[in-house]
Amino acid sequence: MEISFAGGAYETFSKNLNAQECVNFFAHIDQEGGVSKLSLRGTPGLKEWCDTGHYAEVRGTHKFGIYVYAVVGNRVYRVDSNGSSTLCTGTLDTFTGKVSMADSGVQLMIVDGFYGYIVVSLIVTKITDADFQENPETVTYQDSYFIVSIRNSDWAYISDTADGTLWDSTQRISGGGYSDKIATAISDNKNLFLIGDKTLEVFYNSGGDPAFAYRPGSIQTVGTGAKHSPVNLDNTIFYLTDKYQIARLEGNNPVAKSTRSVDYQIAQYETKSDAIGMGITIEGNAFYVLTFPTANETWSYNAASGFWQKLTSYPDEGRWRGNCYSHFSDKHIIGDYENGKLYEWDFETYTDNSETIRRIRVPSAVTEDGKRAFHSQLEIFFEAGKGLVTGQGSDPMAMLQYSDDGGHTWSNEIWRSIGKIGKYEWRAVWNRLGSSRHRNYKLIVTDPIKWVVTGANLEVQLGRT
Repeated sequence: MEISFAGGAYETFSKNLNAQECVNFFAHIDQEGGVSKLSLRGTPGLKEWCDTGHYAEVRGTHKFGIYVYAVVGNRVYRVDSNGSSTLCTGTLDTFTGKVSMADSGVQLMIVDGFYGYIVVSLIVTKITDADFQENPETVTYQDSYFIVSIRNSDWAYISDTADGTLWDSTQRISGGGYSDKIATAISDNKNLFLIGDKTLEVFYNSGGDPAFAYRPGSIQTVGTGAKHSPVNLDNTIFYLTDKYQIARLEGNNPVAKSTRSVDYQIAQYETKSDAIGMGITIEGNAFYVLTFPTANETWSYNAASGFWQKLTSYPDEGRWRGNCYSHFSDKHIIGDYENGKLYEWDFETYTDNSETIRRIRVPSAVTEDGKRAFHSQLEIFFEAGKGLVTGQGSDPMAMLQYSDDGGHTWSNEIWRSIGKIGKYEWRAVWNRLGSSRHRNYKLIVTDPIKWVVTGANLEVQLGRT
């Protein structure tokens, strides 16, 4: 019988995610001869690309012209395509917490939840216009205007044309449908979305005064629970809703993409408002990555396949080290949440900044209508022969465990080689695995190689009910 090792996780509701894990793997859809084939692949690794030398949180990155700019602690760095960084003159007045960034092509604007800043070339200048509002939390740019959302305000403010240093407090917009506060301003496909704590509304450039006007009939009674969760991805917007579901906008309508299991786990987090979203499109996969810093967890949804997974990193296999993202110079640049480094997220890298990536897959349980099943042989189909020449990974190993109590306790690990380099026909087979009425299998791998699982087959003989 086939076991769906190559598939998604967290699909069936369970309060115990140990019984349906997918960690540092993702389900990938291949098209071969017009037929879709599903495989399980290891997530990319983190390869150091730039060490700014300042040990602090990378609070945000943004591609601006021929550079990527990174906010590290209270400093701003300009990084070229070779990964060489230059410290900008001028600093932020804050040291920690996610920043929001947008550019006009001439100016880069940064807001940190308290103040706003303009960057031109290598100069960082604090916005001092008396009409610039205090506590700007997010910024976006559309049709020659910067637009900012303000903490605990139901107004979004609009800059002068193409100049983020000049503001007029009368140039502001607000949704009139509900009395909620605007959490996020984000532009997508020439529409300006103001997402509040209860609603979402859409505005467009009407050419009036102010420049943006409400698009009639666009209001949706679904807000956001985390101001930094909305991101542009897959030609739309993904975000964490005020009901703590992950939603994708289809038109103006938020459609939940999280499963009940994912929703349940997120609901358990004491703090959810600090969630940070990233939208990463890489090799045909569109990942919405959502990190909960306080909860120390990172979730990932692959919009291309429709499946969920989790990302973890050293030192404690908690949250992923990624804190922000920019696509720059044909590279996927990730900022570290702690150490001031920028990485390339790379399929040819099999570690996270030289540290081991532990990958786990637990597919749905094997059951046979309550009958006891004797498990004589399990074969997991890997792309074999991918071992390294020397060192760890020269004889890559797969570890198998099983649980007969819904993932609460597990057997000892049973190790099998998946084949040294060039051993393309090698088979990974486990024999005489006992019997059970409800069996979960867990695959664990740690070797720094390319991991691809194409399926699994289990031979069983049925006993009595």
